[in-house]
Amino acid sequence: MKVIESSLTSKRNTQIPVTIVEAEEKKKLLLCVHGFKANRTEDGRFLTVAKKLAEKGVCSIMMGFPGCDVSKEDFINYTLENCLSDIETCEDHMRKTYGFSSDEVGMIGYSMGGRLTSLYIAKHPEVRCIGLWAAAVYDGFGKEEGFLGVSKEELFRQCEEKGYVDFHNGFDNTDIRLAKDLIEQMAKAKCSKGLQGFEGSAIVVHGDEDVTVPYDTATHAYELLTQAKDRKLCTVHEADHGFGQWNGRPELSAQLTDNTIAFFEEHFAC
Repeated sequence: MKVIESSLTSKRNTQIPVTIVEAEEKKKLLLCVHGFKANRTEDGRFLTVAKKLAEKGVCSIMMGFPGCDVSKEDFINYTLENCLSDIETCEDHMRKTYGFSSDEVGMIGYSMGGRLTSLYIAKHPEVRCIGLWAAAVYDGFGKEEGFLGVSKEELFRQCEEKGYVDFHNGFDNTDIRLAKDLIEQMAKAKCSKGLQGFEGSAIVVHGDEDVTVPYDTATHAYELLTQAKDRKLCTVHEADHGFGQWNGRPELSAQLTDNTIAFFEEHFAC
């Protein structure tokens, strides 16, 4: 096993920071998709999964999206379409670089990364196993009718007046701009389409004390996965959206990664 820190050139001619975990026996590929304004390894939890699955012949890639992680881009370039394009760039690179013995691909998406995963699988049938971690997989803005405390009406008002939204991100205490394209793409996003049509294996992991993406989003996702070959809903009790990362409870993140590893070992890395 080898961990490589590098960057790839996007279709927009920008640099995508990536972490690649190589497996000695290169059987399959895993794409790890981080959440809103997060880092590409999700504080090492993607790495925990990737290193364990590397023992089973799975190579993994984690990518930093525009304005996130160590990306040099302005956050205004963070849109669903740009992120989905960057995922495709990373998948294409891994396919060209490594000779996988199987065309099957796995994906893990955390929070907004879960939304991106649900949209990606609708157009990429090679994805045969997914992990949804506290995934924001409702259609549009969901029943909250807004985004992280900002109402839909306010989002669109600012988009019309300024062409973007001024936003204070409480996760890292930064002031950023949300692109008008992001707001419009969020409003139109149909996560249900990808989940309802998915025929592979899926594990949905969610904390029952998550107020950022409420727990009923997980049950909704599980119920949509009616065509899945295998599906599992895993509840991490007493976990909020950070799975213990924000309040000094690493055992909650361990439940997240352990359950994901076990599921992927059984249904993907076999």
